[in-house]
Amino acid sequence: MSKDEIQELISRAATGAATEADGRTLLEICKTSPEWLEELARHVTTERLLAMVAADPHGHITAQEVTLRLQQERIAATGRPEFVPAVTRRIGFSRWLRHAAAAAAIAAVAGFALKYWNSAHTAPIVQAEEDPFSMDGPPSEPRESAPPVAVLKRMVNARWQDAANDFGTGALLPAGWLRLTSGTVEVEFLRGAQVILTGPAELRLDGENAAYLQNGKASAHVPEPAHGFLLAAPGMQVVDLGTEFGLNVPATGGPEVHVFEGEVTLARDGSTGTPEKLNLGNARRLEDGTFRNIPSRPADFPNRQEVATQSMAEGRERLKAWQAEMNDLARDPATLLSYTFEDEPQWSRTVGNKAAAAPADSTGTLVGAGWTGGRWPGKHAVELRSPGDRLRFSIPGNHEALTCMAWLRVDSLPNPFNALLMPTHYQAGSFHWTLERGGDLRVAMLNEAGIASLQKNKFGPGGWDGPVSAPALSGMDFGRWIFLATTIDAATGLCTHYRDGEAVGSGKLAHKLPPHLGDVEFGNWGARRGNPEYPWIEWQPRSWDTRNFVGRLDELVILSRVLSQAEISRHFQSGMP
Repeated sequence: MSKDEIQELISRAATGAATEADGRTLLEICKTSPEWLEELARHVTTERLLAMVAADPHGHITAQEVTLRLQQERIAATGRPEFVPAVTRRIGFSRWLRHAAAAAAIAAVAGFALKYWNSAHTAPIVQAEEDPFSMDGPPSEPRESAPPVAVLKRMVNARWQDAANDFGTGALLPAGWLRLTSGTVEVEFLRGAQVILTGPAELRLDGENAAYLQNGKASAHVPEPAHGFLLAAPGMQVVDLGTEFGLNVPATGGPEVHVFEGEVTLARDGSTGTPEKLNLGNARRLEDGTFRNIPSRPADFPNRQEVATQSMAEGRERLKAWQAEMNDLARDPATLLSYTFEDEPQWSRTVGNKAAAAPADSTGTLVGAGWTGGRWPGKHAVELRSPGDRLRFSIPGNHEALTCMAWLRVDSLPNPFNALLMPTHYQAGSFHWTLERGGDLRVAMLNEAGIASLQKNKFGPGGWDGPVSAPALSGMDFGRWIFLATTIDAATGLCTHYRDGEAVGSGKLAHKLPPHLGDVEFGNWGARRGNPEYPWIEWQPRSWDTRNFVGRLDELVILSRVLSQAEISRHFQSGMP
């Protein structure tokens, strides 16, 4: 294709006249020529592209994704347009090329949007030209994580060797090492095998039905779907044939296998012979490359029933420690809200505020959400599932500081923004506390410029402070209890996020406004398109409208002061299930 023909293609894309075929052709050219890519960027200005995509009433998913990434880059309309390189660097050409609609996205999206601009642009507000995307977006991208091979089912007085193994009950476990200093843990593999490990011990998870015990004691229960489970040790391999067995790798001497039920096969590493079978009541030790008979000692190994009993007893003690901590916190004059979900009957639709200085009308109301089990047996939590589920309450006034803390079980992050605390009415200092689809914990605060824009029925630049975001969880955390906290200090503007008692990130809210709660929803957002109180919604992608949280809430505390990291860590330690 000649230079003039390529220039004509670029001109059509810039004016919105490009067809989908033009877009695909132009994208192929840009893939191999950085010069033409820059030429395209110079012609299709960022501001024009953003405005066109925003007005697309049909919600083309490709255009929406381009928009999100353009917002992430915060490109100035007066500067050199870098949006094409920014988009391609962030997600890669290969990802776009796997989808037919995406093939024309970068070059022809202006054409898609312009097709509808004159006929369907019906937004009820006037967008400020200098910053058409001044809102509390965009969300983060999901983080890739290793696939799980097992679940941490129970713990009894467990202490891990290093921070990388600081798992909690219910954690999804990827392949890799578990290094237990002391205590006992029960690991349930995805194929169904259950392994109880007693510390000190090192167990390597090799897959959904395989592991390697480097040292320590382990007992395995293998139900029918997991037959063939492999538990290896130095110099040997043990494969179940429908069993319950124990494996001991002592500090001195060879590894031992004890069969409690059914049978296993034993094989030495590198052996080409037929594996040896070992039946109920028998035991072998590997010595000098030979399996030797030894007395069977089932009592030396952890027992599933005993571990379950001990785990329940430890849970009751932890529940008592948490209740004592919550009683102390309730007496703190700064505590505005303390929802423990302990005393409400199953039929109740209200949640009592346990704070001694509880504001009037701070009793919570459940809408749609139901009662379910909490962190410990017998304790209640609130379950939120559908787009209608929420917990509503009111905390009046502005506050010079806030600390928001919640024990959550996140089951999924289905939306770009997943609501924790969201206001139902707005003023300067109103803020969004959310989990992004990528697992970031986030705060964005509406400032005076935003309020002024709303009053003029026109949303201009700089209406939101932040967002301040920090990575808080990944897909490996789904289904387990985690502790999240955020502090906001109006004097400094500093906003800090915490996960399981540790700071994970911080940033400044520029205008240093006193945070405002007012009428609030946990787990949802009452804002709707067409309501003049929320005009900026008309300009955000429709996928951002739904923000319901999916999971369980076991505790919610709000204080009118900034807790120190030591205080937040102590509260986390007292509440660990």
